[in-house]
Amino acid sequence: MNHSLLTKGDHVGLISCSDGISLDNEPIINELIDVLKNLGLSVFVAKTLYKRHGSFSGTGEDRADEVMSLFLNDTIKAIFDVSGGDSANQVLPHLDYETIKKNRKPFFGLSDLSVLLNAIYHRSSIPTYHYQIRNLVKDKRDSQVEYFTNTFFKGGETKYKLEWIRGNILKGTVVGGNLRCFLKLVGTNYCPDFKGKVLFLESLGGRDNRIASYLEQLKQIGALNQISGILLGTFSQMEGESIKPTVDELVLNATRDLDIPIVKTRDLGHGTDAKCIEIGGKINIFKNKNNVL
Repeated sequence: MNHSLLTKGDHVGLISCSDGISLDNEPIINELIDVLKNLGLSVFVAKTLYKRHGSFSGTGEDRADEVMSLFLNDTIKAIFDVSGGDSANQVLPHLDYETIKKNRKPFFGLSDLSVLLNAIYHRSSIPTYHYQIRNLVKDKRDSQVEYFTNTFFKGGETKYKLEWIRGNILKGTVVGGNLRCFLKLVGTNYCPDFKGKVLFLESLGGRDNRIASYLEQLKQIGALNQISGILLGTFSQMEGESIKPTVDELVLNATRDLDIPIVKTRDLGHGTDAKCIEIGGKINIFKNKNNVL
Protein backbone atom coordinates (compact mmCIF):
# COMPACT_ATOMS: atom_id res chain seq x y z
CA MET A 1 0.00 0.00 0.00
CA ASN A 2 1.37 3.37 -0.97
CA HIS A 3 -1.86 5.34 -1.07
CA SER A 4 -4.14 6.66 1.65
CA LEU A 5 -7.38 4.85 2.40
CA LEU A 6 -8.89 7.34 4.84
CA THR A 7 -9.27 11.09 5.27
CA LYS A 8 -10.04 12.91 8.50
CA GLY A 9 -13.77 13.47 8.67
CA ASP A 10 -14.59 10.14 7.03
CA HIS A 11 -17.29 7.84 8.38
CA VAL A 12 -16.30 4.21 9.03
CA GLY A 13 -18.39 1.19 9.98
CA LEU A 14 -17.77 -1.42 12.69
CA ILE A 15 -19.30 -4.88 12.32
CA SER A 16 -18.96 -8.52 13.46
CA CYS A 17 -19.26 -10.95 10.56
CA SER A 18 -17.83 -13.86 12.55
CA ASP A 19 -18.81 -14.62 16.16
CA GLY A 20 -20.46 -11.70 17.93
CA ILE A 21 -18.62 -9.60 20.50
CA SER A 22 -19.49 -10.38 24.11
CA LEU A 23 -21.28 -7.56 25.92
CA ASP A 24 -18.54 -7.88 28.53
CA ASN A 25 -16.25 -6.33 25.92
CA GLU A 26 -18.52 -3.36 25.25
CA PRO A 27 -16.17 -1.01 27.18
CA ILE A 28 -13.32 -2.05 24.86
CA ILE A 29 -15.43 -1.32 21.78
CA ASN A 30 -16.41 2.04 23.25
CA GLU A 31 -12.73 2.78 23.88
CA LEU A 32 -11.99 1.88 20.27
CA ILE A 33 -14.73 4.22 19.07
CA ASP A 34 -13.20 7.02 21.16
CA VAL A 35 -9.75 6.38 19.64
CA LEU A 36 -11.19 6.52 16.13
CA LYS A 37 -13.04 9.72 16.92
CA ASN A 38 -9.83 11.24 18.25
CA LEU A 39 -8.24 10.35 14.92
CA GLY A 40 -10.90 12.42 13.19
CA LEU A 41 -13.26 9.66 12.11
CA SER A 42 -17.00 9.30 12.65
CA VAL A 43 -18.07 5.79 13.63
CA PHE A 44 -21.19 3.89 12.63
CA VAL A 45 -21.87 0.68 14.56
CA ALA A 46 -23.70 -2.07 12.69
CA LYS A 47 -26.67 -3.83 14.27
CA THR A 48 -24.76 -7.11 14.14
CA LEU A 49 -21.87 -6.36 16.47
CA TYR A 50 -22.66 -7.95 19.86
CA LYS A 51 -23.78 -11.48 20.66
CA ARG A 52 -27.56 -11.81 20.65
CA HIS A 53 -28.22 -15.54 20.35
CA GLY A 54 -25.53 -17.96 21.44
CA SER A 55 -22.28 -16.98 19.76
CA PHE A 56 -23.98 -14.99 17.01
CA SER A 57 -24.70 -11.31 16.45
CA GLY A 58 -27.38 -12.41 14.00
CA THR A 59 -28.00 -15.06 11.37
CA GLY A 60 -25.63 -15.31 8.45
CA GLU A 61 -28.20 -13.45 6.39
CA ASP A 62 -28.56 -10.75 9.08
CA ARG A 63 -24.83 -10.16 9.09
CA ALA A 64 -24.67 -10.12 5.31
CA ASP A 65 -27.51 -7.58 5.17
CA GLU A 66 -25.51 -5.31 7.48
CA VAL A 67 -22.38 -5.72 5.35
CA MET A 68 -24.34 -4.79 2.24
CA SER A 69 -25.90 -1.77 3.93
CA LEU A 70 -22.40 -0.51 4.78
CA PHE A 71 -21.19 -0.97 1.20
CA LEU A 72 -24.30 0.78 -0.14
CA ASN A 73 -24.02 3.69 2.31
CA ASP A 74 -22.10 6.38 0.42
CA THR A 75 -21.11 8.13 3.64
CA ILE A 76 -19.22 5.05 4.89
CA LYS A 77 -15.69 5.10 3.48
CA ALA A 78 -14.28 1.94 5.11
CA ILE A 79 -15.57 -1.13 6.96
CA PHE A 80 -13.70 -2.63 9.92
CA ASP A 81 -14.69 -6.05 11.20
CA VAL A 82 -13.82 -6.38 14.89
CA SER A 83 -14.73 -10.06 15.30
CA GLY A 84 -13.14 -13.47 14.98
CA GLY A 85 -13.98 -17.06 15.77
CA ASP A 86 -15.65 -19.59 13.52
CA SER A 87 -18.83 -18.45 11.81
CA ALA A 88 -17.84 -15.88 9.14
CA ASN A 89 -18.47 -18.36 6.32
CA GLN A 90 -22.21 -18.24 7.13
CA VAL A 91 -22.22 -14.76 5.57
CA LEU A 92 -20.76 -15.73 2.19
CA PRO A 93 -23.88 -17.05 0.35
CA HIS A 94 -25.87 -13.93 1.20
CA LEU A 95 -23.52 -11.23 -0.12
CA ASP A 96 -24.14 -9.47 -3.43
CA TYR A 97 -20.63 -9.50 -4.86
CA GLU A 98 -21.52 -7.50 -7.98
CA THR A 99 -22.96 -4.72 -5.82
CA ILE A 100 -19.84 -4.78 -3.65
CA LYS A 101 -17.73 -4.42 -6.80
CA LYS A 102 -19.74 -1.38 -7.90
CA ASN A 103 -19.53 0.22 -4.43
CA ARG A 104 -15.93 -0.63 -3.60
CA LYS A 105 -14.43 0.51 -0.32
CA PRO A 106 -11.77 -0.92 2.01
CA PHE A 107 -12.90 -3.91 4.08
CA PHE A 108 -10.64 -4.89 7.00
CA GLY A 109 -10.61 -8.01 9.13
CA LEU A 110 -8.38 -10.71 10.59
CA SER A 111 -8.43 -14.40 11.50
CA ASP A 112 -11.83 -15.93 10.63
CA LEU A 113 -12.46 -12.91 8.43
CA SER A 114 -9.93 -14.44 6.05
CA VAL A 115 -12.94 -16.14 4.44
CA LEU A 116 -14.60 -12.79 3.65
CA LEU A 117 -11.35 -11.08 2.65
CA ASN A 118 -10.61 -13.73 0.05
CA ALA A 119 -14.19 -14.24 -1.10
CA ILE A 120 -14.69 -10.52 -1.71
CA TYR A 121 -11.35 -10.27 -3.51
CA HIS A 122 -12.18 -13.32 -5.65
CA ARG A 123 -15.85 -12.61 -6.41
CA SER A 124 -15.82 -8.80 -6.48
CA SER A 125 -12.30 -8.24 -7.86
CA ILE A 126 -11.43 -5.64 -5.23
CA PRO A 127 -8.61 -5.75 -2.67
CA THR A 128 -9.31 -6.32 1.01
CA TYR A 129 -7.14 -5.83 4.08
CA HIS A 130 -5.88 -8.32 6.66
CA TYR A 131 -5.75 -6.16 9.80
CA GLN A 132 -7.44 -6.07 13.23
CA ILE A 133 -8.45 -2.57 14.23
CA ARG A 134 -8.90 -3.65 17.87
CA ASN A 135 -5.11 -3.50 18.14
CA LEU A 136 -5.60 0.25 18.54
CA VAL A 137 -6.74 -0.40 22.12
CA LYS A 138 -4.42 -3.26 23.08
CA ASP A 139 -1.01 -3.23 24.73
CA LYS A 140 0.82 -1.82 21.66
CA ARG A 141 -1.76 0.92 21.22
CA ASP A 142 0.69 3.83 20.90
CA SER A 143 2.70 2.27 18.08
CA GLN A 144 -0.50 0.98 16.46
CA VAL A 145 -2.10 4.44 16.42
CA GLU A 146 1.08 5.82 14.85
CA TYR A 147 1.11 3.01 12.28
CA PHE A 148 -2.61 3.44 11.54
CA THR A 149 -2.17 7.16 10.98
CA ASN A 150 0.93 6.87 8.80
CA THR A 151 -0.45 4.01 6.72
CA PHE A 152 -4.16 4.62 6.28
CA PHE A 153 -4.32 8.42 6.45
CA LYS A 154 -0.96 9.37 4.94
CA GLY A 155 -0.48 6.43 2.58
CA GLY A 156 2.96 5.61 3.92
CA GLU A 157 4.68 2.43 2.82
CA THR A 158 4.59 -0.46 5.26
CA LYS A 159 8.00 -2.00 5.85
CA TYR A 160 8.33 -5.52 7.22
CA LYS A 161 11.22 -7.36 8.81
CA LEU A 162 11.67 -10.32 6.49
CA GLU A 163 13.55 -13.58 6.89
CA TRP A 164 14.19 -15.66 3.78
CA ILE A 165 13.78 -19.40 4.22
CA ARG A 166 14.17 -20.33 0.56
CA GLY A 167 14.74 -18.44 -2.67
CA ASN A 168 15.65 -14.88 -3.63
CA ILE A 169 12.52 -13.34 -5.21
CA LEU A 170 8.90 -13.35 -4.03
CA LYS A 171 6.49 -12.03 -6.62
CA GLY A 172 2.76 -12.29 -7.21
CA THR A 173 -0.71 -11.37 -5.97
CA VAL A 174 -1.40 -12.12 -2.31
CA VAL A 175 -4.17 -14.47 -1.19
CA GLY A 176 -4.67 -16.32 2.07
CA GLY A 177 -4.64 -15.31 5.70
CA ASN A 178 -5.38 -17.46 8.72
CA LEU A 179 -4.50 -21.01 7.68
CA ARG A 180 -7.36 -22.82 9.43
CA CYS A 181 -9.99 -20.35 8.31
CA PHE A 182 -8.74 -19.93 4.76
CA LEU A 183 -9.13 -23.68 4.22
CA LYS A 184 -12.89 -23.33 4.74
CA LEU A 185 -13.00 -21.86 1.24
CA VAL A 186 -11.51 -24.93 -0.45
CA GLY A 187 -14.08 -26.63 -2.68
CA THR A 188 -16.38 -23.57 -2.72
CA ASN A 189 -16.84 -20.94 -5.39
CA TYR A 190 -15.51 -18.35 -2.94
CA CYS A 191 -11.94 -19.67 -3.04
CA PRO A 192 -9.48 -17.64 -5.09
CA ASP A 193 -7.46 -19.15 -7.90
CA PHE A 194 -4.01 -20.23 -6.70
CA LYS A 195 -2.16 -19.97 -10.01
CA GLY A 196 0.82 -17.63 -9.67
CA LYS A 197 -0.31 -16.34 -6.28
CA VAL A 198 1.72 -15.61 -3.18
CA LEU A 199 0.07 -17.64 -0.42
CA PHE A 200 0.10 -15.75 2.88
CA LEU A 201 -0.41 -17.93 5.95
CA GLU A 202 -0.60 -17.24 9.70
CA SER A 203 -2.19 -18.97 12.68
CA LEU A 204 -3.23 -18.29 16.25
CA GLY A 205 -3.63 -21.86 17.53
CA GLY A 206 -2.42 -25.23 16.38
CA ARG A 207 0.49 -27.50 17.28
CA ASP A 208 2.81 -29.17 14.79
CA ASN A 209 0.39 -32.00 13.92
CA ARG A 210 -2.46 -29.64 13.12
CA ILE A 211 -0.33 -27.26 11.06
CA ALA A 212 1.18 -30.20 9.19
CA SER A 213 -2.29 -31.53 8.36
CA TYR A 214 -3.41 -28.13 7.05
CA LEU A 215 -0.31 -27.88 4.86
CA GLU A 216 -0.95 -31.41 3.61
CA GLN A 217 -4.46 -30.39 2.62
CA LEU A 218 -3.08 -27.47 0.61
CA LYS A 219 -0.72 -29.93 -1.07
CA GLN A 220 -3.43 -32.48 -1.84
CA ILE A 221 -5.73 -29.94 -3.49
CA GLY A 222 -2.86 -28.87 -5.74
CA ALA A 223 -2.51 -25.37 -4.31
CA LEU A 224 1.20 -25.64 -3.50
CA ASN A 225 1.97 -26.72 -7.08
CA GLN A 226 0.34 -23.59 -8.48
CA ILE A 227 1.51 -20.76 -6.21
CA SER A 228 4.55 -18.57 -6.88
CA GLY A 229 5.66 -18.54 -3.25
CA ILE A 230 4.70 -18.51 0.43
CA LEU A 231 4.70 -15.63 2.90
CA LEU A 232 4.51 -16.75 6.52
CA GLY A 233 3.25 -14.54 9.32
CA THR A 234 3.28 -15.52 12.98
CA PHE A 235 2.08 -18.90 14.25
CA SER A 236 1.31 -17.88 17.81
CA GLN A 237 0.97 -21.21 19.63
CA MET A 238 3.79 -22.88 17.72
CA GLU A 239 6.20 -20.05 18.44
CA GLY A 240 4.97 -19.27 21.94
CA GLU A 241 5.47 -22.85 23.08
CA SER A 242 8.66 -23.39 20.99
CA ILE A 243 7.08 -26.45 19.41
CA LYS A 244 9.25 -28.74 17.28
CA PRO A 245 9.33 -29.30 14.40
CA THR A 246 9.07 -25.57 13.72
CA VAL A 247 6.75 -23.93 11.21
CA ASP A 248 9.74 -23.34 8.95
CA GLU A 249 10.56 -27.05 9.01
CA LEU A 250 6.94 -28.06 8.40
CA VAL A 251 6.61 -25.75 5.40
CA LEU A 252 9.95 -26.81 3.96
CA ASN A 253 8.88 -30.43 4.28
CA ALA A 254 5.49 -29.80 2.64
CA THR A 255 7.21 -28.07 -0.29
CA ARG A 256 10.31 -30.27 -0.46
CA ASP A 257 9.61 -31.22 -4.09
CA LEU A 258 8.90 -27.62 -5.13
CA ASP A 259 11.38 -24.86 -5.84
CA ILE A 260 9.22 -22.01 -4.53
CA PRO A 261 10.41 -19.09 -2.41
CA ILE A 262 9.41 -18.92 1.25
CA VAL A 263 9.66 -15.74 3.31
CA LYS A 264 8.52 -15.10 6.87
CA THR A 265 7.82 -12.03 8.99
CA ARG A 266 6.71 -11.37 12.54
CA ASP A 267 4.92 -8.23 11.37
CA LEU A 268 1.82 -10.11 10.17
CA GLY A 269 -0.55 -12.30 12.15
CA HIS A 270 -2.35 -12.24 15.49
CA GLY A 271 0.22 -10.17 17.37
CA THR A 272 -0.99 -6.92 18.90
CA ASP A 273 1.78 -5.19 16.95
CA ALA A 274 0.75 -6.75 13.62
CA LYS A 275 0.67 -4.66 10.47
CA CYS A 276 -1.68 -4.80 7.50
CA ILE A 277 -1.34 -6.71 4.25
CA GLU A 278 -3.54 -6.29 1.19
CA ILE A 279 -5.34 -9.40 -0.05
CA GLY A 280 -5.34 -9.02 -3.82
CA GLY A 281 -2.33 -6.71 -3.65
CA LYS A 282 0.75 -7.37 -5.76
CA ILE A 283 4.16 -7.80 -4.18
CA ASN A 284 7.61 -7.97 -5.73
CA ILE A 285 10.46 -8.32 -3.24
CA PHE A 286 14.09 -9.30 -3.59
CA LYS A 287 16.36 -10.81 -0.98
CA ASN A 288 18.65 -8.20 0.61
CA LYS A 289 17.15 -5.39 -1.48
CA ASN A 290 13.77 -4.32 -0.09
CA ASN A 291 11.28 -5.09 2.63
CA VAL A 292 8.17 -3.31 1.37
CA LEU A 293 5.32 -5.56 0.29
